[in-house]
Amino acid sequence: MLTLIKDVMAVEDGRIVRTDLWIDGDTIAAADTRTPDRVIDGTGLTAVPGFIDTHIHGFGGKGTEDGTAEAILTMSDELASEGVTAFFPTIYTDTMERMLNDERAIVEAKGRESGAAIGGIHVEGPFISPGKIGAQNPLGRQDPSLDTFHKILSEGKGLVKAMTCAPELPGIGEIARAAEKEGVVLLMGHTDATYDEAMRGVGMGIRHTTHLFNAMSGLMHRYPGVVGAALMHDEVNVEIIGDGKHVHKDIIMFVIRTKGTDKVAIITDSLRPTNQREGVLTANGVEVEMGDGLWVTKGNPDLIQGSSLTMHKAFRNLVGWGLTIPEASAVTSTTPARIYGLKGMGCLRQGYRADIVLLDSSLGIRNVFIGGEMRCGTAN
Repeated sequence: MLTLIKDVMAVEDGRIVRTDLWIDGDTIAAADTRTPDRVIDGTGLTAVPGFIDTHIHGFGGKGTEDGTAEAILTMSDELASEGVTAFFPTIYTDTMERMLNDERAIVEAKGRESGAAIGGIHVEGPFISPGKIGAQNPLGRQDPSLDTFHKILSEGKGLVKAMTCAPELPGIGEIARAAEKEGVVLLMGHTDATYDEAMRGVGMGIRHTTHLFNAMSGLMHRYPGVVGAALMHDEVNVEIIGDGKHVHKDIIMFVIRTKGTDKVAIITDSLRPTNQREGVLTANGVEVEMGDGLWVTKGNPDLIQGSSLTMHKAFRNLVGWGLTIPEASAVTSTTPARIYGLKGMGCLRQGYRADIVLLDSSLGIRNVFIGGEMRCGTAN
């Protein structure tokens, strides 16, 4: 199908330009002389590349902990309405049997998506610090093991793109060398590493961080910790939960201004009950309720379980906090695509996959295209 989005303001190479966007099949194409099969009037709309969420556990009442392909496919469908065109289903640290089963479910779902595409798998662990377990299952935590690493990769069938680990653990160097060979991005997270240990990790090739500031050693003037290593060294990328709850909005803006939009990936780290419309609310087996924009343990609001953020909300947050639309687009799409080598994604360029979100003047979602197919909205 040939689609024309006519007279739209589009984010291209860090700026906004008025243009006509042509979609031929699943690809952004050059201007065409043929009569389009479908025309979208882009007057008053802004086109941004589809959002890419590289750290999300669940959405719409389904999550990776369900261990079924159907749960992952429901996430795919539900995420499309929020402008997400690609996502990394993220597996909790748990017993190895449970983790491998959750992986197999994602592999089974891959290729069957009718909404957001499965761009890869993020395995959050199991080589994490016993002192920074967070919401992970402590029974699944392990010290680094090449056998375990290769078992996880084998079950992932090439989909494992990201793995969270603690750089202070013995034997992590072997994992780093194997990850580089296999094309897996390692992230420092759920870690109690000192600054020196974090920098040794950077030297090994661990050059990304999981939800910066959360579940890691913090920044102090004498003890810079993992946060200090991430902020002070250009070779380190960072992901941040963009809700203004897990990290204060002014800190988020400071990090983006300091590191640059090409080093920051905004994520949701969203949990299973986010956007769930009915039924019991659970996250990784724990019953939860909403507390100040976060999921907290039911009956114990001081015990935070995690995020209820959507990528669309994160995008609107960033613009509301002072980023330009192109800057917000970079950290919600372009930079995640670059970090993980998602070819042909994250930009509105000729030859790229036609993953496009059309926003109205208030940044509400008007249309969502995933691989050229309209998943949300209608043609004019």
